[in-house]
Amino acid sequence: MFSGLIVTTMGDRGPYPLLNLSSIPEDTAENLSVIGMTILFMGAGTLAERQHYRLHGSLPIPNNPNIEALAMSFTVSPTETTDIRIDQHGRESTIWLLFKSENREKIFQLHPTIERTLQEETKKIKDEKDLSDPEKMQVILSRLKQVSESPDQYIPVPDEEEPAYIHEKGGLQFYTVNSQGDLREINLQTDLGTLSVLILVNTLLKRIFLIELKDSISQHLMFHAGASASNINSNRFKNRFSIRNVSDPMEREMILEKIGVIQELGSQ
Repeated sequence: MFSGLIVTTMGDRGPYPLLNLSSIPEDTAENLSVIGMTILFMGAGTLAERQHYRLHGSLPIPNNPNIEALAMSFTVSPTETTDIRIDQHGRESTIWLLFKSENREKIFQLHPTIERTLQEETKKIKDEKDLSDPEKMQVILSRLKQVSESPDQYIPVPDEEEPAYIHEKGGLQFYTVNSQGDLREINLQTDLGTLSVLILVNTLLKRIFLIELKDSISQHLMFHAGASASNINSNRFKNRFSIRNVSDPMEREMILEKIGVIQELGSQ
């Protein structure tokens, strides 16, 4: 029942279509990127974060009264960006599944199955470059076509590991070190005000941030923080993560504001 798939993403200069596997012209895909992602991410950074990996729709396709779409949003690690926010928190992206309006009722009946299938597929996507791979996206479209046309044959794919992105917790882990170099995990809500340095592990972006929480921190303490971050990267993540120092006050405040929102969501 699905006739095509479009991938849109939030670029450094705004939303745009990254891949179009449909008969929809490019100018329409561009309109869908701007209008659709604006709607889906309205209020992002607050309660809208809970809408990741949720199926939305149906939504109308601009200039195509007989075609509609289901949409699922998620976040991937950016390949390259000059936007600090995207570098820290990932690139917001959306997969749009197109279908004829005459199939709307059937699509709604299969909504839970379609949602679960697309969740399984999008959680395999870790990097931005995968979104523009037509072969990988064609595999997703083919599986969605199969489950929508033969729902009785749907077989859930077991999770091999915990998803990299947990929408209520942000996939974040928090640590600090003392002057002796001892590493300990912290409770962000109760411990943050007493710390000099925060080691923030973002499992979604595969990055470890060393955040200087005070304007003046000894090089000795930052050395221990860097060594602990390297040990975490080596022992737990097989050196697949990058490590970056955050000393700029403005960037530090942006990060603290973001993780504060995520902590608040997780406590609800």
